[in-house]
Amino acid sequence: MDACYGIHVYGMINDTYCKTEGYRKVPYHYYEQGRDECDEYFLHEHAPYGGHRFITEKKVFAKWAKKHRIIFTHPNWTVS
Repeated sequence: MDACYGIHVYGMINDTYCKTEGYRKVPYHYYEQGRDECDEYFLHEHAPYGGHRFITEKKVFAKWAKKHRIIFTHPNWTVS
């Protein structure tokens, strides 16, 4: 962020996407059946140890975007 005029982030949904009505269910891994993306995010977010805090990570990006020139596309975010 210190070295670039702006950062473009592609393919990252926002932290509330999985709670929006009518969100699109997609597999976490495109090449295998199993949990959908949001199920996997919630599983990791609430894991007692390990895991990848996907939702927390998205919240951090949203917070950074308020202070730095970060543009989210595909899907487009409205940073509030």
